[in-house]
Amino acid sequence: MLRVPFRHAATSAPDAQARRESSRAWIASGAVNVTIKAYARRYGVDRYTACEDLTVIGFPLPDSARRWAHRPPPQPRPRRSATPRALLDHDWIMIDGRPYFVAGYTSGGAPYGIDLDEMDDDYLTGMTTPGRPGKLSDLDLFGP
Repeated sequence: MLRVPFRHAATSAPDAQARRESSRAWIASGAVNVTIKAYARRYGVDRYTACEDLTVIGFPLPDSARRWAHRPPPQPRPRRSATPRALLDHDWIMIDGRPYFVAGYTSGGAPYGIDLDEMDDDYLTGMTTPGRPGKLSDLDLFGP
């Protein structure tokens, strides 16, 4: 089974221990370019974890590496709408979790139109107003 390394510090202690043992061997082999960036790339971790690991194994770090010594607190990310910003228009609805452009309604009240997936890029580009990104323009039905 192929393991894909994740770039965060939430690794288990055995993984960290094995990584540190491997890094000791890497450094002892005479590696010339041992930096926080090189360590992070080699072992698939972020730079804060790389700094912590190199400090734990006793590798001397330059003063410029101090910025990686303390991980900043996590920043909450804003919740994103499931509807793309350009689709926040009264002519668009969501059907089965997909944006649907309502061209009209049947006599029974059912909407008909086209899925966003069915539209090509040229059609969508023509619908967006250049001066007002995120807003749909009125379709030019009488144009060339």
